[in-house]
Amino acid sequence: MMFNTIKGFPQTRVAIGINGSRKRVGQFLNCAPEKLGQLLKNSVQTPIDPILVEGNAICQEVVHYADQPDFDLRTLLPAPTNTEEDAGPYITMGLCYASDPQTGESDITIHRLCIQSRDELSMWLTPGRHIDAFRMKAEAAGKPLPISISIGVDPAIEVAACFEPPTTPLGFDELSIAGSLRGHAVEMVKCKTINERAIAHAEIVIEGELLPHVRVREDQNTNTGKAMPEFPGYTGEAKAALPVIKVKAVTHRRNPNLADDSGSRRRARQHGRYPDRSEHSGNG
Repeated sequence: MMFNTIKGFPQTRVAIGINGSRKRVGQFLNCAPEKLGQLLKNSVQTPIDPILVEGNAICQEVVHYADQPDFDLRTLLPAPTNTEEDAGPYITMGLCYASDPQTGESDITIHRLCIQSRDELSMWLTPGRHIDAFRMKAEAAGKPLPISISIGVDPAIEVAACFEPPTTPLGFDELSIAGSLRGHAVEMVKCKTINERAIAHAEIVIEGELLPHVRVREDQNTNTGKAMPEFPGYTGEAKAALPVIKVKAVTHRRNPNLADDSGSRRRARQHGRYPDRSEHSGNG
């Protein structure tokens, strides 16, 4: 579903549930729907590592710095608030990319992000998530963890980000699977304000840092006790203490599209049929 006219955001559109059909995902990946499982299995065995491109990328056509007086995530991004109970506007298709502060190995995955203020996001990290392992290492050293959030990328990257252990152990960059699915490497670009990379062709990129020893109640702005609609059909409970991303900048294409997956039960069921997703719970 595409929303072309959004009050307060004349230059941005919102696309919801792009990967909501197994048939559509097969078309995106040039594969018969019934052969997607085999395609994904083969992609793990023939990875193509991401590459870094020099200079500005299309995702950096427009740059907003958080230290500018008029910077505000709530007016920059048309992130949906789906129900009256929601803890706030949510980013549900942000491809979160961070690196191990000790080894430099990187990971990409999708996490629930709630806009908490003009320059802060809460991030829900379930136990065992790879980026959380990186965050804990940085926190133990008293340091923030740089993180980029790429929104609006090609479906191969979104699918690859859903791979998990044991297929993709800690330190395995799922972007190499995306490279295999696409037939060529995913291009990355250096972020403007943090020591990390982002997906060069993304529609929107959020640059920030996961702060050490800082937590926030997910519904601090609404006090509803609720977070957002979950894919099984119920509204999830708000988390009492979540890590905080301090945003440093937002970059985007001119007239960007914001991808969203709020309440996409069909997509979750479809992805649940892929071999890796059906055998293990949670993303890497």
